[in-house]
Amino acid sequence: MNNFYNMLNICHFIASKGLGRGEFYIDLVNEIVENTEGITTILIPVGSKYLNRINNKINVIEYKSKDSRTNPLLYIELYNIFRKNNFDIVHTHFAKSTEIFFRLNKILNIIHIATKHNPRKGKIFNKIKYVTAVSDDVAKSILKDNVKIIYNGIKPVLLEESKKNEIFTIRAIGRLDKIKGFDKLIKDFSNIKKECKLEIVGYGEEYSELKKLVKDLKLEDKVNLLGFREDIPSLIKSSDMVVMSSISEGFSIVMIESIFYAKLFISTKVSGCRDLLPQSLLIENFEISKKITEIMENIDYYYKEFGKVKIKYQQELLLKNVVVKYLDYYEKVIKIENSCN
Repeated sequence: MNNFYNMLNICHFIASKGLGRGEFYIDLVNEIVENTEGITTILIPVGSKYLNRINNKINVIEYKSKDSRTNPLLYIELYNIFRKNNFDIVHTHFAKSTEIFFRLNKILNIIHIATKHNPRKGKIFNKIKYVTAVSDDVAKSILKDNVKIIYNGIKPVLLEESKKNEIFTIRAIGRLDKIKGFDKLIKDFSNIKKECKLEIVGYGEEYSELKKLVKDLKLEDKVNLLGFREDIPSLIKSSDMVVMSSISEGFSIVMIESIFYAKLFISTKVSGCRDLLPQSLLIENFEISKKITEIMENIDYYYKEFGKVKIKYQQELLLKNVVVKYLDYYEKVIKIENSCN
């Protein structure tokens, strides 16, 4: 990295306690601090679930006020934090922190970059001068023509070769939430006549309902809920296919992990997947069983199709290369701002 990056004092502001896994923005900040010698700060609510994942080289500031856009005490606490630290850039993630800092910055006047991580709501991003989006669909949800698209990325791990499955094994991974479409996946899976099994990895508020759905459809011998697991890369690698049934996504970490580890990945037509996957690997109108059956009858063709995706995108989705794009964007923005002053 050049000397410019080593002089930066950057604050990443996240007004969310997170879910414990898949917080790309934590991985991003961790990788930035490993590649620069400047000051990197992360400003987060006290009690954040991802705290133990933050690199110890990062300056962590935990704010204590009630985490609400309408809490005046929060604005006072944050204002004092921003005034005390001489940040060159404040990089906000998601709508909540972006809106809070946008209001404070009318007084502070610090360079503000905001990242939109999903295509849902978030009108505040229309007001921000410098915005990045994690996919084309997310960029299109922002009413600006200068949005910078930077895909998410991961730092892949080396895995041992997995044994061949006795039964064709399909896995779906994610928080058990309505927006992930696991109920649709289970219902449609009952239509598959070929011998295969579905394992759903993750935990969330829909766990009991999904467990009941499996029982009601008499699918106990074909569908299993594995709950929360730490060994996601290994589970992806040992699958014959990974399927994503989401109703909405930003730029799925499971998709990225699958591009590094999976034999095959298919998805509903959600943001991010539409950017990277060919039509042959996208599920039309939630017709999941139809797609899975078609794939199982032509498995070698689909493995080759997904192999092309892996070759095309793996380098771009390496976290170290994603970091370079963000740092280059920081440099560009600072130069623009300096030329205006």
